[in-house]
Amino acid sequence: MNDIRHAGSDPVLLVGFLGPVILILLTRFGFPMAAQWLQTSYSFDLNEFRDFTAVLLVVTIPMLLGMMTGLLMLDERDENLISYFAVTPLMKRGYLSYRLTLPSILSAVLTVMFILCSGLAEFRVGILLMLLLLAIEAPWFALLVAAFSANKVEGLALYKIGALLFIAGPIVIFFVPDPWQWVGIWIPTYWPAMVFITGISGASFAALTYFSVGFIFHIAILMMMIRVFVKRAD
Repeated sequence: MNDIRHAGSDPVLLVGFLGPVILILLTRFGFPMAAQWLQTSYSFDLNEFRDFTAVLLVVTIPMLLGMMTGLLMLDERDENLISYFAVTPLMKRGYLSYRLTLPSILSAVLTVMFILCSGLAEFRVGILLMLLLLAIEAPWFALLVAAFSANKVEGLALYKIGALLFIAGPIVIFFVPDPWQWVGIWIPTYWPAMVFITGISGASFAALTYFSVGFIFHIAILMMMIRVFVKRAD
């Protein structure tokens, strides 16, 4: 309840909280209108980029939730609330578990809503595997913002840089020629994008392989971010 009150009083946090819902609505009703207008006015078929649009938009959901959580953690660190939580029954471990679990759950729920309501993609096995990776991206992005920023201004600047990293994964998958696509393996969103594109094409084994490698990569990043944040918080 305190998080909801805090987010409601801060426009930046409110965007992070309501942004995914607004994104779903805009995609559901805006994409068909835009596709029809472009086809009628310029003979441009936007539906050819349907899969790219779906992946590009879906990776922004954990990014927005991670930003919101990271800024909340910055506020709590500045107000020494983390030290307060450490001496309560919640303890620092419980605080961190809550802060990382909440964006993961919200990311999974809102991503499912996006797939079901946007009309851009159908629910398949590859989508489920992608959901797991996106659920991990929200907490590590939150820790990235909270661990490497001294205040909200720096947090927002880091968020903008991180946003470029998030959208780079789908761009590499869809627009970079095959021999050079492996350059993107160090971009976290490369892996859910690959799981998505192989999953919808029916290559289940390839999707599972990309998921396995991506899962290990995401867990490694998350563990590293947790260590950095705990060190900075101390």
